[in-house]
Amino acid sequence: MDDEAGLAATIAATAVPTGQVICWWLGGSGFVLKSPGGTQVYIDPYLSNSVDDIFGQGRAFPSPIAPEEARPDVLISTHWHEDHLDPGTIPTVARTSGKTQFVMPPTAMSRALGWGVPRGRVSSLVAGGSTTIADVTITHVPARHDSGIAGWEVPDAMGVLVTIGDVRIYHTGDTEYDGRLRGMQASRPDVMMVCVNGSGGNMNTHEAALLAWQIDPGTVVPMHHYLWAGTSAAEANQQPAEMAATYARLGGRGNVISPELAKPIVLMPRTM
Repeated sequence: MDDEAGLAATIAATAVPTGQVICWWLGGSGFVLKSPGGTQVYIDPYLSNSVDDIFGQGRAFPSPIAPEEARPDVLISTHWHEDHLDPGTIPTVARTSGKTQFVMPPTAMSRALGWGVPRGRVSSLVAGGSTTIADVTITHVPARHDSGIAGWEVPDAMGVLVTIGDVRIYHTGDTEYDGRLRGMQASRPDVMMVCVNGSGGNMNTHEAALLAWQIDPGTVVPMHHYLWAGTSAAEANQQPAEMAATYARLGGRGNVISPELAKPIVLMPRTM
């Protein structure tokens, strides 16, 4: 894996061919997407160790990018939980990357504003809402996330459909299986990034496989299976493998890619 400054520099230097999107996994549900136009989109970047301070839960690995090295054009937080709206990342990015536009639901926005993110740089998405920044369109889609921790309710948690050129990327955010999510089939996403960890208000591997089979994307990327100390990479990778096996038994047609930390994945329009 690249060191902290190295990955940010690698992303900045990477040229993306027309018709593709290149992404890098940051662990958890965090990804960096880069468009052919050079736009960098960070989704749910947890780049600090703030959850250790709040809950006593440390990271399993060093952050692939230090918060002060991140230079997103767009930063999306799917809800305000600290591993998605990171109090150790958001204020730092707002201070060190003056170009970054932040996109998030209302309860996340209220926290970001309280941390000093300028009001003019935050867009609040609600159900059915959409915003376009440079060559990227971000659309709010349903999610149902109940962490089971009093005081950490997130009724406005969302998934997102990120459209870059001809590539449509559905990131589920944190969510339980819900019938509303099956409606994403109508959007015909090329890529589905789906949570598989089965705890804290998220789908397990079998539920994720069922939803992927129903939505029928061209590529499936399991996520949110590796972030916290106490879980090894080998143990965590069992969850994507289990999801892929269930998906195959259901007759899933998409290509399942188990992400590797900080390694590039080429995303392309579906061919089926």
